[in-house]
Amino acid sequence: MLKKIATSSLIVFSLCCFLPLMAQEEGHKEGGGENQHQEGEHQEEGDTPFFRVGSQRTWPFFSFLNDPGDDAKTLGLELESYLNIGPYNIKNIAYFEVNSYPRVIPGRPNGNPGNPDRTDGANGINDLLSAFWFARRGKHHGKHHFTLGFAAMLPTATDKTLGSGKWSAGPSFDYEFESGRWFAGAIALQVWSFAGATDRKPVNMLMIKPFVIYNLAKRFDLIYEPYGISVYWDKPAGEKVYLPLGGGAEYQFPLGSKTTLNLGTQFFKNVIRPTNGTVYDLRFLIEFIF
Repeated sequence: MLKKIATSSLIVFSLCCFLPLMAQEEGHKEGGGENQHQEGEHQEEGDTPFFRVGSQRTWPFFSFLNDPGDDAKTLGLELESYLNIGPYNIKNIAYFEVNSYPRVIPGRPNGNPGNPDRTDGANGINDLLSAFWFARRGKHHGKHHFTLGFAAMLPTATDKTLGSGKWSAGPSFDYEFESGRWFAGAIALQVWSFAGATDRKPVNMLMIKPFVIYNLAKRFDLIYEPYGISVYWDKPAGEKVYLPLGGGAEYQFPLGSKTTLNLGTQFFKNVIRPTNGTVYDLRFLIEFIF
């Protein structure tokens, strides 16, 4: 197990670290030292375009199960963007994965309530998960920022074992806390299925994605950004919850005056998980903040 983790870390992190060396010919200017995560809805009204991309995150990660032959590989792709209509700022995060699963994993990918008639794995894309939050532009919120919105999950999976086969939606909130070196908060959503394949189980899922970032030194952060805490309300007791504990670190590379590249590594253990669920997750982060 440890040898697998070390080898995977070395390969992926070596590739990631090569990217900023190519991009820094013009970009190694001062101005990227402070924490770059507090962006987006905090801009003044006159400085904010109608639409802009706030950040793009790529999450290569490896999931380790009790049987090493069942270990899974995932490439998560996440886009954060902002739309301004009248006095309102609309924040959106859209997320989907490219998965390589040797077998069916309970509760994975996120939003998949299970498909009991198959146990073999698959390679492909999962369901698209997207959420929108609404706030007034230019409103000062101090250390705390709380916005309400909604989330939707679309049945985009290329294989039945990687998705729900359902259209799902529900309420969501985005909470952020900023103080000194700390930036923390959580995104939470509850979705229920309302349409889709009649032969698939209904979706009734709570997803909480907490994040804690502590700026330890210039451009260097300690981070806790897990895959997410998920609860599948309709599953039997002992099979409902994923709760990951762990963390890691990231380093910020300024690319010019307006773009930052963050590279990070984290390791988690799912201390609460389904019987045949993922035990450990090794997660890498490649993030561009614009």
